[in-house]
Amino acid sequence: MAILRSTLLIAALLALGACGDPLDGLDRINEVDLADDDPAVQALPDDAEVAREGFFGTGAASGGEGAVVPGDEDAETAREPARRGGGLFGLFGGGGGSRASRERSDVRDVAYGDVLPYGVVARVCDAKGQSLGSKIENAPARGYALHDSAPGAAVARTFYVTGFSDGCPRQFTAANVLLGAPSLYEQLHYGPGGENLPVGSTDRAYEEIKRDVCGAGQGKPCGSRIGRMDRNTFFVSAYDSFGNSSRWTEFLIHEGDVIATATKTSG
Repeated sequence: MAILRSTLLIAALLALGACGDPLDGLDRINEVDLADDDPAVQALPDDAEVAREGFFGTGAASGGEGAVVPGDEDAETAREPARRGGGLFGLFGGGGGSRASRERSDVRDVAYGDVLPYGVVARVCDAKGQSLGSKIENAPARGYALHDSAPGAAVARTFYVTGFSDGCPRQFTAANVLLGAPSLYEQLHYGPGGENLPVGSTDRAYEEIKRDVCGAGQGKPCGSRIGRMDRNTFFVSAYDSFGNSSRWTEFLIHEGDVIATATKTSG
């Protein structure tokens, strides 16, 4: 299911913009000869499928048994981040990455059961020992998971992301949610047509993180260190309704912090 969703995601986003010049060293898809009966060609959705299923499709993710955040057990400890200086991380508390600064929340706190407006993310420490609904997906980054408070519903409801070092889930409201790793993000944004995708604060924040971790310049792929990025960084795309994929809210999570949020539109 994850492979199919990623395939549809790449195909849909590439259809948003006209193909531009690719990065040096990368083959363009129109320069590769594929036979009509090639499995790679047959796997791509046609126009009718995209129109029928919407931008990312509307199938609800299936989950297991209801998840509960432990009330007394310690959460899995995230590895200590590199010492932070200026630049992007200077916006979230001055100086280095001391434990005291890490204990300050990156988002506001709300009570368990509160319903947030669409586009807002918050920390809910009261959720410890409470039901979060069903765990529907493991995040690309190590230790994180997505939980749906009402799996199978077609309306906006509360979703939770668990795995933060403080043991407190982050919650937000959406009707549909997609998680994406940096490696997928770079395929979409640095490949052909990527220059036509919407850009927001999450993209600018990602460029800062990528520069620090990978030493890569603006608009250039991370390279050999992309695996390191995938282990501690991921994107959350939240949609306010099924069938409307032209507007979404994006959260960027890196080393246990919600680094940036952005509302994006396409078309």
